[in-house]
Amino acid sequence: MKKTILTLCLALSLAAPALSVQAASQAEIDQAIKVLQQSSSQGLVDRYSLADLERIIKAEGYSSVTTKGDNKVVFKSDGHIFSLFLYKDGDLQIYFGAQGVKVTTDDINKWNKEHRLSRAYLDDDGDLALEADMFANGGLNEKMVKALVSIFVNTSVPAFIEFAKEHDKS
Repeated sequence: MKKTILTLCLALSLAAPALSVQAASQAEIDQAIKVLQQSSSQGLVDRYSLADLERIIKAEGYSSVTTKGDNKVVFKSDGHIFSLFLYKDGDLQIYFGAQGVKVTTDDINKWNKEHRLSRAYLDDDGDLALEADMFANGGLNEKMVKALVSIFVNTSVPAFIEFAKEHDKS
C-alpha cells in the first residue's frame, strides 16, 4: 500500500505540470505515469552520485553536459541552460533561469497558483527562475530522474517561457 501511495504521489508530482500545459497530450501524461508506476519498485537507490546524474543526462541526448562543483550538473536543451542540483540527502532540484523579461510578483504568483509542483520566483537581480524538486526519501531510479528532467525541460519550461512572454512588461 505504501509503495502504491508513493507511486501515485510521484506520478502526480511529475505529471501535474504537464496537465496545466495545453501542448502536453494525454498520451504523454499517461506515458509519464506508466513509467513511474513501472519503475517505482525497480532498482531504487537512496541517492545518485554527481557522476551518475551526468551519465543519465548525457544518455538522454542533452548537450554540453558538465558538472560544476560538488553538487550540480549543467546541460543545454534547445539553446537553454538547465541545472540539476544534488543535495546531501539525495534530493534533486532542477532549475531554469531567464533574463531580459520583466514580470511582476503578481504575475509570478499567478504562475504558482495555476501550475502545481514547480515554482517560479524572481531572483535577487529580478530575473525569472523556475524550479522543481524530486525527493529521494522514497527512493529513486533512473527512469524517475529521466522523467523529472524530460517533463521539466519539454513541458514546464516551454510553458513558463510562453507565460513570461505573454506577461512581459519590458
